[in-house]
Amino acid sequence: SAACGFRVFVPLFIASIAAHAGHLKLSAGFDWLGSEAAMVALGVATALEIGAYYVPWLDNFLDSVATPAAVVAGTLITASVATDMSPMLKWSLAIIAGGGSAAVVQV
Repeated sequence: SAACGFRVFVPLFIASIAAHAGHLKLSAGFDWLGSEAAMVALGVATALEIGAYYVPWLDNFLDSVATPAAVVAGTLITASVATDMSPMLKWSLAIIAGGGSAAVVQV
């Protein structure tokens, strides 16, 4: 989840590829992350995120929305791989550790 603080969509895209290939077990309710639609959408978002470096105004715009997006992405990544936990513990861990570490790295 801390990697989401550096690049918002790249860790989600890699997790989507790994889940689609069967190398990453996702927790209940996060099967959508391994779907082809999610993989394509996250791949396009990753390409736009990387391509934004070459367009200054787009890079500035993405930087302005990156902090809240990084917190959400870090929370989603942590919650999607936290299996065999109670929902209260899983979401507390996801918000505090996942979203928090992504926010610290982003800031």
